[in-house]
Amino acid sequence: MSLSALCQRGATAPRLSLEQDAALLRRELATSFRTLTSVEVAWQHGQRAATPGTAFFCGYQAAMRQLDPQLAADAWAAFCISEAGLRSLRQMQTRFDEQTSCLNGEKSHVMLARRGLDLLYVVAACADDLVCVQVTADAAGVEPLEARKEQPFLPDVPHTPVHFSNVTVTSAYRFLHAHQQLNKPFRYWEDVHVALAFSGWLMANADADNTHSLVAAAGRLADIFSARPRDYSLAALDALEDVLACQDELLPLLADDVRALWLRDRILLQLAVPLRGKIRASLMAAQASV
Repeated sequence: MSLSALCQRGATAPRLSLEQDAALLRRELATSFRTLTSVEVAWQHGQRAATPGTAFFCGYQAAMRQLDPQLAADAWAAFCISEAGLRSLRQMQTRFDEQTSCLNGEKSHVMLARRGLDLLYVVAACADDLVCVQVTADAAGVEPLEARKEQPFLPDVPHTPVHFSNVTVTSAYRFLHAHQQLNKPFRYWEDVHVALAFSGWLMANADADNTHSLVAAAGRLADIFSARPRDYSLAALDALEDVLACQDELLPLLADDVRALWLRDRILLQLAVPLRGKIRASLMAAQASV
């Protein structure tokens, strides 16, 4: 289904809020995950989101379906890799013991650790490699901690540290070479799905006459992703930058209250700009060497 067709559905559907009615959001997301692609879910539920935070959450959950295509439609999950002070993945302190199937360590930024999260996909050191294992958020030994500082954006999607103490991993989900196989592509998956969800939210909160360029750019990004969902290409980077440029063009046309929300929460998209620059340079170098 084209994104423009989904615009009509999103425009007439009731608003959704993670903070105000998480149960309704879970039901609506689950229904959509059973019938739509991940990019379609991100776009449509971005339109229905009451806040940029809810839009982000919907886009993130759509990205998680790329990380684990077997993830249940009604499950909420988080990819856990960040650690306080971690400058290199070789320094990762969270560890998984293959002999005991136990997980120990601490992750610094886990969304909704205290508010309805079901599954954690945790990247940990294992022997000389990194592995990703799955644990339930309420498993024995999983302890959400208080945030160390106030979150400057997306306040309705709180991220807190989570400590793992001899957590027994019972799930068969096990991904070796987790950096290459999951962490690197997750940057692409999250960028695309969150950008589409944010675009849907902007479209729903702006005059329809001013959103044609954004809808067209989002459609191109979705098409490129659908054709090559595994990793970034130069075409995908260009398409994402086009979407972000169209978002910026809408800024002066937004109502004051909407603009304030957007200026606060769009920071999330800007955090990965340096990394996308490195990805672009790497792709261009590879292209030049052919």
